[in-house]
This record gives sequence, C-alpha cells and structure tokens, in this order.
Amino acid sequence: MHTHFVATVIYRFFDEMEFLVIDYRSTDPKRDRKTLIQTKFVGGTNKECPDESVELTRNREVLEETGLILQNSKLIWKKEANPDHTKYGFISSFIECRGDLRKEPLIDDGDELSAPFWFSAKTLGRVLFHSHQELYLAALRELRIY
Repeated sequence: MHTHFVATVIYRFFDEMEFLVIDYRSTDPKRDRKTLIQTKFVGGTNKECPDESVELTRNREVLEETGLILQNSKLIWKKEANPDHTKYGFISSFIECRGDLRKEPLIDDGDELSAPFWFSAKTLGRVLFHSHQELYLAALRELRIY
C-alpha cells in the first residue's frame, strides 16, 4: 500500500507574516509514554483512508485540525520518503479559507492537539518540529521572505 503525508502551511499578514501551527503530542507506541510537545503545521496521512487522494487528505486534515475549509492552495514541496510513502506540502493564504478557527484543544485517537495558533514566520524555524523544517523553508521561498 502506498501512503502519503500531507501538510499545509496557512499564512496571513498581520503586522508581520505569520503561519498557522498546532502544538502536537502523541503517545510513543513502543514505550506507551507521551512524547514532548511538537509545534507543527497542520497535516496527516491517508493510513486510515488508503484510497484517499492527496487533495482529500489535505482538505480533511485542515478541516479536522483547524475548522477551516481550503478554497485554494498550491503544492510547494514533495519528497519521496521511501518507495511506498510520499510527503507533500501545500501553501494557502488565510483569506483563501472559509470557516472559523477551532478554539479548543482536540484529542484525536489519543493524540493531543492544541487549538491552532499564529506564529511569526521569522522565528518559527527555531521551534518547529524537525520533520516540518523543509516545508517551512519551501514556504519562505514561495513567499519570497527567505
């Protein structure tokens, strides 16, 4: 089965460029312990929905994790993690989204997600989870702020 991971960078300009992120904490299945809190872009996989397209995974994850519906987005990053798994990164302006941001924390299959929040694009790289760094740099290049 081929799987994919899809993350979406949602940005806005409010005094400065900001990106929408969540704080995420999961349970390590090997140790049955909570991981450290990780600041990430909105995203997820199609593992539970193996026939789901990349676009449907993107839309579902954005809606579940933020409460927003994407009206428009652009693919800015793609990486073959291995022959059976591909990672995709999209970008969208907040003004291209509809709906209201989720305001409460969320438990998703045992994983803890904070309410989404805005973080300065200039300093996000210092706290962003390591696996989202390449997408962060792609977003900065796309927005011409890197």
